Amino acid sequence: MIDTSNWKPFFKYGDDGSLCLAQQTYEPLISPDRTMFCANYDWQNKYQRTYEDRELYTAEVCDWFFQNELYHLTKFKGKSYAPNIVDIDYTNKKIFFEWNGYTFNEMLHHGESVEWEDQLKYIMLDLHKGGTYKLTMYPHCHFLDTNGVMKTIDWYGCVAVRHPFIQDKYMNAIVHETARFRLDETGGPVNNLFNLETMFKRSLSTHVLWRDKNMYYIYKEIFTNE
Repeated sequence: MIDTSNWKPFFKYGDDGSLCLAQQTYEPLISPDRTMFCANYDWQNKYQRTYEDRELYTAEVCDWFFQNELYHLTKFKGKSYAPNIVDIDYTNKKIFFEWNGYTFNEMLHHGESVEWEDQLKYIMLDLHKGGTYKLTMYPHCHFLDTNGVMKTIDWYGCVAVRHPFIQDKYMNAIVHETARFRLDETGGPVNNLFNLETMFKRSLSTHVLWRDKNMYYIYKEIFTNE
């Protein structure tokens, strides 16, 4: 069992340049030497309660996203963009994988000159070809490995192209109030299900920005007839 007691939580740079929570789903931890990352799906973790009491963030919700993450990591484990798994602690619901220091969120924030457009497009198109919408397409969800290959994390945010629906109780638990409009854009839940294809499209065409550039160039590749 890997001891994470001295690992530090990961925070991203927000739009205003200050550090903030990277996501609302698990506790992201980085080893002291920054060579390993841990996605800690302990529903009682302190990270997700840094600023507020998460009443909707229950053991069931956390476990659902843990299982969704495992499913998609397994499905795409042979891909170049899948992170290299070091260990999975099923009892404590911790996923460990190789890390290379910093995400694109940090690199772009600091003005580093890094290529990302082509690699990101390859990942998004290949995932779609594999029948998956991955809504976690933000800069902080990607990093470069030691060979300069882009890796993508946060696989909990995936749905099937043929059935892009998630129960509202899960989405309501992890979408912050500042991003609630993203759920509203879907038209709201129908029979307690959100249609995340709409959210995926809006993410690509408008909302997700990498260095002030949206993902419409990828949107056009996937949805050529719209």
